[in-house]
Amino acid sequence: MSTRALARVAARRDGRPLTEPVSRPMATPPAVLAVMRAARIICRTPRDAVMFAVHCTFMAEGYVLLAAGDNVDPMMIQTKEEEPDDGLPKRRPDPHLGWNDMDDEYAFKYCALGDYDNLGGKPRRGRYSGAILKAMHVGNTLMVHAVRTEDGVRSETLASAEFALATHAKDADEVTLAADPSLALANVADLVAATRSSLIDPITPPNKEDEAKGDDAGERAKTGTSSAAAGG
Repeated sequence: MSTRALARVAARRDGRPLTEPVSRPMATPPAVLAVMRAARIICRTPRDAVMFAVHCTFMAEGYVLLAAGDNVDPMMIQTKEEEPDDGLPKRRPDPHLGWNDMDDEYAFKYCALGDYDNLGGKPRRGRYSGAILKAMHVGNTLMVHAVRTEDGVRSETLASAEFALATHAKDADEVTLAADPSLALANVADLVAATRSSLIDPITPPNKEDEAKGDDAGERAKTGTSSAAAGG
């Protein structure tokens, strides 16, 4: 399933109409679980499940996955040669491939949903925003770092969080993990909330619509204050 389709799954599960613009949806536990199950990936350990849930929170929040694992390279998407257009439909590779192949490390690279060209299967031409998410397993904790990107290049906007596996993971065997990785999560709501507040919110610029609403509210407040002063 394409990453754009996974965003539509999140929208449907969260009760938002699919025709509604999804510039930055809010990741909720049901939406994150829907994205996890629709992705149909394999988690080998409960640690994998926790990290994949963090990643799916980014996707449910409005990020499209471009690459994962060793394929996360700032130059890779900018320099790779495009296949010649022979008029035949092409099946795009799943960007999740290799996501948990690195020893004790994870990496994901995203494009903001509003800047993604679904037909072309890549970020739109011109300036696009996104994020890079990386994590390292140290002791019994996932040390996670996120950075905002502009045109695939890291910015100075960073965020970090620590996820203790004793808090966020449950014991699960390989059969359980293969059937449903979410069963290895101790508390989905807490994990999603921590991911949003510690990693996503600090690096994600506000929606233009939200900024406009904020400006309008500020203008109304100023107008109200001026009117009150004049009346007094």
